[in-house]
Amino acid sequence: MKRLLLFCLTAMAFAACTKKQLPVANYDIIPQPKEVQLNEEKPFELSPNTLVHYESGLQREAQFLVEYVNDILGFAMNMQEYQSQPDGIVLKVVPEDFDQADAYEINVTPKQVTIKGADAAGVFYGIQTLRKSLPISPIDSRQRTSQRRNDMGEAKCQLCCGTIRDWPNFAYRGMHLDPCRHFIPLDSVKVYIDMLAMHNMNQFHFHLSDDQGWRIEIKKYPELTEIGAYRNGTVIGHNGNLYDTIRHGGFYTQDELRDLIEYAAERHINIIPEIDLPGHMQAALACYPQLGCTGGPYEVWKRWGVSEEVLCAGNEETMLFVEDVLNEVMDLFPSPYIHIGGDECPKVRWEKCPKCQAKIKELGIKKDDKFSAEDYLQSYVMNRMAKVVEARGRRVIGWDEILEGNVSETAIIMSWRGTEGGIEAARKGHDVIMAPSSHLYFDYYQSEDIANEPMCIGGYLPVERVYEFQPLPEELTPEQQKHIIGVQANIWTEYIAHFWHVQYMALPRMEALTEIQWNNPQERDFDAFVERCRHMVQLYDIYHYTYADHIFNPQVWADTVEANLATHKPITLRQQPAEKYTYEGASLLNDGNLGRGAYNSGRWLGFCGYPLDAVIDLEQPVEMQHVRFHALVNKGAWIYNPSEVKVLVSDDGETFREVAQKDIPISTWEDRDGIFAYEVDFEPITAKFVEVLISGYDLPEDHSGFGNPAWIFVDEIEVR
Repeated sequence: MKRLLLFCLTAMAFAACTKKQLPVANYDIIPQPKEVQLNEEKPFELSPNTLVHYESGLQREAQFLVEYVNDILGFAMNMQEYQSQPDGIVLKVVPEDFDQADAYEINVTPKQVTIKGADAAGVFYGIQTLRKSLPISPIDSRQRTSQRRNDMGEAKCQLCCGTIRDWPNFAYRGMHLDPCRHFIPLDSVKVYIDMLAMHNMNQFHFHLSDDQGWRIEIKKYPELTEIGAYRNGTVIGHNGNLYDTIRHGGFYTQDELRDLIEYAAERHINIIPEIDLPGHMQAALACYPQLGCTGGPYEVWKRWGVSEEVLCAGNEETMLFVEDVLNEVMDLFPSPYIHIGGDECPKVRWEKCPKCQAKIKELGIKKDDKFSAEDYLQSYVMNRMAKVVEARGRRVIGWDEILEGNVSETAIIMSWRGTEGGIEAARKGHDVIMAPSSHLYFDYYQSEDIANEPMCIGGYLPVERVYEFQPLPEELTPEQQKHIIGVQANIWTEYIAHFWHVQYMALPRMEALTEIQWNNPQERDFDAFVERCRHMVQLYDIYHYTYADHIFNPQVWADTVEANLATHKPITLRQQPAEKYTYEGASLLNDGNLGRGAYNSGRWLGFCGYPLDAVIDLEQPVEMQHVRFHALVNKGAWIYNPSEVKVLVSDDGETFREVAQKDIPISTWEDRDGIFAYEVDFEPITAKFVEVLISGYDLPEDHSGFGNPAWIFVDEIEVR
């Protein structure tokens, strides 16, 4: 009822505003303000004569407002320090009027627009709301520039009178960017920060080291950028064993990073540097091979995936190296958070390394039912580095793998492998940032029509799935939910070599993310959200941002399969799919709709390390002689074709007998990825139940994940 009343008042006020046929601001923006109360007073007119008055300390915010209005409406307002009760636009900080940081209020009267905040950041977010509400003419940039020159004295718009009050749900509102797999020039990173500012985000997670490149100048260890910032080739496409010969790389000097830190701070964005350890360190090992378990030689890695070459945890020189790096990073970055990684660290070198095994013995580490001795050795490394960070008054953030052992009590957990790590961490009293790959990995495809999309690492993550994410798990108590301090999306750049592609992957999914970060989940309405997106992409056009437009062109996610004996019959699974690839469960396998496109489109059930074992109740004895099913292959995403299929039948659902078995050759890198049908024929037989058992391969030697079980993704089992 409250939202309906608000809509009615808004419509009445907009109608009053439009009587003069002047462009009118629309406060129904992204993220949607929590409280908007409008009235029918004469609207405020925004024109070249409008003055911007700012309190001391808000001059840069005033400059931003002037710049934004000029970008959109084509005129530059004058500004001056606030002195009395002037007409025009007033910017001020009034902390006593608010209960939390980053909150703001906009009050519009016929003569004055007041933007006040709990702090300067709140004023900045109020300015973003005003910016995004301004009307945008449907003309291209050249016409807009010409119009500005010709109509400087007349251009203006109206702001309907009333009050907007708004505040964020989460204190931490972040985006991540990886310049290690493909280097991103500094000017482009600044544009990325501008994109975050437009979407009310306040944390920029900057991933500065990895196997494929070291991107931050460290004065004490110059080889990190002289050698570690460059690789002599890159794996081609999704093929695991073909490389180009292009020297790729780059790095940021400390002076460049100081400039970037200041640039972000002006926009109320904190930059969180990440030095990923003890894995993802092959670029550093290429510079200083004595820091690894084998002594090398190493090269800056040309492949994607997870390298087995990691820092030697038993080498004191290695630990001192990391401490030196972290201290130099903290000298440069004022961030209250320092990310130290902790993800995807294979232990195979440690298991055989005399120094690592000696360190395990020295520390008295013992394996137990949950974790190996090497897992606890990683905890030693992470906790030692956490103490270095905490000694400087900062807090560490680590990926959720750091829960596998003993973790520093003050560490913040970034939950990327689903939400499970975040749930566990919150229950243990850790602060948590939710960044699950299932909903917030923006390097996944935005469309299932991957033939017409820029190449990605795989996966499928439409705007709809981002928008539906619930960052506060119901499994947690209200007190535990308070430990969920924020939400973040990640962009990894294995297959993103240009900044236009970064923008394309971020937008408009960033719009859905900011709604999650800013607003209550129960207040979301996807259809209304899509309509609000239409105005946002007009704003993107002004700034020449590249974006995807699938949200405005609904797609069909499945093909209809001809009805067969199994269609819509009761079906059970003897073992459930992986949790994040379960979706609607077993019924997806015989609902008559065949999934298309990516493996995480919601149409495919995923299994890893164990077979798909489905039992279909045909409801009466019927004659059958053919089983057909479909599987998806995406080798770069560790998804291979099945290795074997068995068909069994039963009269009572208890005792089954095998009637067919078929081996399937493993797909090679020369074979294309895609969706494939697999068929099994057998002698006609009559039965009431049919069981289909589909097994998978282990990853082959030419794959970066060699030895691990491959995934199988299956849809639509047919029986004829």
